[in-house]
Amino acid sequence: MSVFAGSPVLPEERLWLWRLGFPIARALATFLAPWRLEGAEHIPRTGAFILVANHVNWKDPPWIEFALGRAIRYMGKRELFEVPLIGFALRGIGAFPVRRGEGDRGALQLALAVLTAGQPLGFFPEGHRSESGQLIRARPGVAYVAQRSDAPLVPLGVSGTRRARLGAFWRRDIVIRVGPQFRVTDLDAKADDPQTVADAIMRRVAALVPPEQQGVYR
Repeated sequence: MSVFAGSPVLPEERLWLWRLGFPIARALATFLAPWRLEGAEHIPRTGAFILVANHVNWKDPPWIEFALGRAIRYMGKRELFEVPLIGFALRGIGAFPVRRGEGDRGALQLALAVLTAGQPLGFFPEGHRSESGQLIRARPGVAYVAQRSDAPLVPLGVSGTRRARLGAFWRRDIVIRVGPQFRVTDLDAKADDPQTVADAIMRRVAALVPPEQQGVYR
């Protein structure tokens, strides 16, 4: 990983590309596709936490950051990081690659390092975008990170990014709803069953999206 571009364990003030580009990108996004944020009081102001959210559209990661005003360290599919300019930009804002569908332990270890460094980690437990827009079964990776870090989890539900049209600045199609933080020990789930833990985490997210989006967690 290029230290010059930016490492996900760096504090926000040292992610130079994020600091330079974020204000401009956020102002542009506010004009192109404004959002409504609910539950902002649940977002920790400092320190490590795991932001767990649903994923339905490419706009989800950046618009969540725009709404929260924080540099969230997301995992992204490795293929994106292999494209020179895109990969450089993603690293510059604190993102890091993951091999999807392979149980990438290296990426999970880096996720733990992000939390150990006191930085916020963005996690989409479903593993990839839902083509239908409805929640799909969470993968157990989020349980691995949550149990080993004991970091607080902050559930977030996003809706409207699929239908939001860039340039429709008079509309607020995107709704980002944040729920109260919790720890994995607060869940009614068997600690030795990662899938059960992942499902319990995802139900917290399901409670924050409209019923028609809840899918397997309805």
